[in-house]
Amino acid sequence: MQPSARRERGQALVEFMFVLGLLLTLILGLICVGQVLLANYTVSQAARAAAHQAAIAGGESEVALSTARDVIDSGVGTSADQAEVTVACPDPCRRYAPVTVSVAYTGGFWTPLPPIFTEFTVRASATRAAERDSQP
Repeated sequence: MQPSARRERGQALVEFMFVLGLLLTLILGLICVGQVLLANYTVSQAARAAAHQAAIAGGESEVALSTARDVIDSGVGTSADQAEVTVACPDPCRRYAPVTVSVAYTGGFWTPLPPIFTEFTVRASATRAAERDSQP
């Protein structure tokens, strides 16, 4: 094998390694974006479902908390242990009063790329009118 052919093979390998690093970073970044989108969808659905159930129950926070946790646990890669759910309704919660459920979810990336992609937080809230008075 001639020395020039060996140099060209070595040069191609070095160039491939530069491109490979960039390509892997791009692919892992896309996976991170996809994970955030999945978590955002799950958290939005959890807030909506919890607000709906809280409105039917007259603003009861236990019903909303249980519903939000169930929806978050059923999501892809989400866990209710990493979510914070708050339910707000004027005291006492009367019929047609606004019931607001807020969900904040903090999770770690499946493919962390320090220092940029290590942890993310998504938030969602939903408001519904209470359909009955709360029980004392």
